[in-house]
Amino acid sequence: MVNRWESSDSEDDTSSSQRPQKKQRVQLESGTPMSVSSVPNPKLSLALSASSRSVDLYERLNKIDEGSYGIVWRAREKSTNEIVALKQVKFPSDITKEGFPLAPFREINVLRSLSHPNILNVKEMVVGGDASKCFMVMECMEMDLRDAVDNLTEPLTQGELKHVIRQVLSAMEHMHSRFFFHRDMKTSNILVHKSGKISVCDFGLARTFDDPRRNSYTPLVITLAYRPPELLMGTNTYGPEVDMWSVGCIFAELILREQLFVGNGELDQLSKIFGCLGAPSENNWEGFSKLKHAGALRWNGPKVSKLGKLFPANAFSGKTFLDQAGFVLLEKMLTMDPKKRISAIEAVDDCYFTSAPLPTEVRWNI
Repeated sequence: MVNRWESSDSEDDTSSSQRPQKKQRVQLESGTPMSVSSVPNPKLSLALSASSRSVDLYERLNKIDEGSYGIVWRAREKSTNEIVALKQVKFPSDITKEGFPLAPFREINVLRSLSHPNILNVKEMVVGGDASKCFMVMECMEMDLRDAVDNLTEPLTQGELKHVIRQVLSAMEHMHSRFFFHRDMKTSNILVHKSGKISVCDFGLARTFDDPRRNSYTPLVITLAYRPPELLMGTNTYGPEVDMWSVGCIFAELILREQLFVGNGELDQLSKIFGCLGAPSENNWEGFSKLKHAGALRWNGPKVSKLGKLFPANAFSGKTFLDQAGFVLLEKMLTMDPKKRISAIEAVDDCYFTSAPLPTEVRWNI
């Protein structure tokens, strides 16, 4: 493989610095404000114990998934027989010495601050036999979007593609309008129901953002295949536009049935992006030359975008296809300059969704 990069520094600098954040207070539905920059485990445990029901009201049926900060169970509410997802927050000993784990604390606050059909619904918080056991009771979905697409026996129709991506955009519009951004949008963080409904989940990296931008954040967020070029270039001042790049990658993945940009590390990821979308410059990305890593890199690959060649322009290819309106929307999501990238509120009302064929529910193979 030809190396299209020349670097003035052989070391891949992935370190980042963050200014200390001011404490922010998030208002929960219960009316009790809690600080997202502190982690008061005892106080939270007392609050949950005083107002929450017992986890014993639910029968755990089988384990669905397990991550760094939680275990998700399929469960049945004993009194109603309703099937739910029960997420148990993990308390690793090295973390709980400092209090309640920050990632699940953020997720609880974000999910209880949002209410939207396409954002995973937290029905209630329940507690176990001791103060360290905390559970979120959530609606139960069949599988994630990545597995659902893999299970399809036929490509998505144009109407089905519109139905899925518009639901994702609707969830993003709800979040962003309330000054939250997700920071880890990907197909495995979108859950699918057999009815065709989708729900965005996994808000462990989500947080509030400022408008205008004042705070700095770490660029080391978002799974690599969905990470926008500004984060790969080291910027630490960003907002909801990073989610929109990720949604563009999801949009492309639904069509191609594989990830659009798959790099081995940050440098190779940039190579994949620039190789597809063309060379970055001050002409197409204002402020590019001032980015942290811009001075250390020189691009020797294609100068113009090849995005249009990746997607069939008709319905006779046997694959999901994009009409012209859909391709324009995809280009707007995958705009390298974050200031020019389309917003969720603009995208959700794009003409692509009102032109024939209209969005239709997906026949998931579940």
